Amino acid sequence: MGKAIVLIIVGLLLLVEVSVRVFGWKYPTEFSYRICRPFWMSCSMRIGLLVTMAEIIAGAILIYKGFVGVF
Repeated sequence: MGKAIVLIIVGLLLLVEVSVRVFGWKYPTEFSYRICRPFWMSCSMRIGLLVTMAEIIAGAILIYKGFVGVF
């Protein structure tokens, strides 16, 4: 039960971090600036997009495994 809760929390943290970066911009230039900074580290646009997609996938998988472990 404890492992499932940890998986859910880590998955939610990953998805919240992506959501803040992707939806927290006001100007179009800010979007490209934010998408290139996963975990506040400077990356190229290609690496930033790959890391963002990996975060979304990993977060969804962790949340799914967490909920399966709870029930």
